[in-house]
Amino acid sequence: MKHISLLDIFYSLRKKLIILSTLAFLLVAIFYIVFTKPIYNPSAVVKVNVFEINPKWVSEIAGQVIVPSTPLDKVGTQIEAIRILMGEVFREKGINLDFKIPEKLLSVEERKTIVDTIKKNIKFRLLIKGDSIFVFRNKEIICKGTFDETINCSLFSFKLKKLKDFDKEVKGSIVYKNYPKTENYWSKKKVSVKQEGITDLVRITVFDKDRFYASDISNTIANKYIQWSSEQEKRIAKMSINQLQELLNMFDKSIDSIKNLADTLRLDKFTLVSYLLEFKGGISSEATAEFIRRLINNPNDYYLREIIERFYKKDIDFARLNNHIVTYLKKRDSILSSILDMEIAMAKTVSPAYVASYASPPYEPFWPKREVLILFSIFTGLLFGMIVSIVYDFISNRISNILQLKKWTFLDNVKFYYNFKDFQLYVKTKSSIKLHFNESIEGFKNYSKDEADEYVVLVKRNIDVNSYLELISNYSDKKCNIILL
Repeated sequence: MKHISLLDIFYSLRKKLIILSTLAFLLVAIFYIVFTKPIYNPSAVVKVNVFEINPKWVSEIAGQVIVPSTPLDKVGTQIEAIRILMGEVFREKGINLDFKIPEKLLSVEERKTIVDTIKKNIKFRLLIKGDSIFVFRNKEIICKGTFDETINCSLFSFKLKKLKDFDKEVKGSIVYKNYPKTENYWSKKKVSVKQEGITDLVRITVFDKDRFYASDISNTIANKYIQWSSEQEKRIAKMSINQLQELLNMFDKSIDSIKNLADTLRLDKFTLVSYLLEFKGGISSEATAEFIRRLINNPNDYYLREIIERFYKKDIDFARLNNHIVTYLKKRDSILSSILDMEIAMAKTVSPAYVASYASPPYEPFWPKREVLILFSIFTGLLFGMIVSIVYDFISNRISNILQLKKWTFLDNVKFYYNFKDFQLYVKTKSSIKLHFNESIEGFKNYSKDEADEYVVLVKRNIDVNSYLELISNYSDKKCNIILL
């Protein structure tokens, strides 16, 4: 098979097949856009609470971890807390309730799951007569009510609003879906909780066909987190106050003990001075001898024995102990300051976390994206049509384009032309060339094979491969020009 260029492929493409393929994919995309319910994605943004209640030195002093332990990824832990809180919001908003009602006549204003332990889907029949709403299970009425009021059933509650006046009886249904499966589906597929870059902002996005319902869920999750954050801060502050109070008591005892030791040391020094003043020589061997003599005379005088030992060891420094007392007092003041901060945190009504922006019902749907789908369908249709065209040409037993012509041509000295005009331009560059045609052509002299310098083989489209091979087998001894007509 001869060399195949991109130009060969372009000329060989079946234009009709590619157009039909593109139109088919485009029609599928348009059908999908028209009949698919749009999905909206309203988002609420919250500033999460990443504060640290206790400074690190407090834990180091206490020799234990003071609550709360500070995680490495503070925002990540808050995102996990938001995910946990979503389950409670899902129950409040009745995500497992699927209403099948005429959307042009009615809208669901409120829905709530009361029982969430059902492990199977249950379908309830909905009947509306005038302003009365009835809910049936099989043929039994389980609850009833009117528009714009909450209707409480055994498993759920809901509220409907009339959008248009109607006189006829309206029928619908409510499907109570398997709650654990529904919650997992919403958590994984319909709610996105992501950090905004490297900030302490978290975006909560809900995907649903009802833009108002999605906005409501997004805002409820945000508010639920703010409420939880405030309660969590107060709870941790209370725990911290208890531990800090214990630490404060321990410091008070330590300070009292050090003060007593310092006072004793000061007394020891005064007593030692009074002993030494009895000897004019000051601290001398005579004074030491006197200490020893008194100790021998009073072997049970442990106070005197301790003075002598400290005198020689010099292991107690009043100034050093006094510095310890000052340091402990400073740390004690810091603990008192931390306790005050915790008391302020418990008294606060505003959480460090807050809603940076609430979700509002978007006007444009997130999906389907019309422009993207149309462009994608056109591209896919073109690509599919070209692939089918090329594959068909390679497996076909008839020659209809230059690609197939090159595939089935086994001559060595050969040149191909896409049309007869290209060949005429070639002939003009060689005015004295003698050509032999397999068919007579008007305006060209047809020399015999022996006289001709080159051969010209005219091939009609859709010729059978076997017939073509038989035709060109007679033109292998000289340069052959093959033209596809």
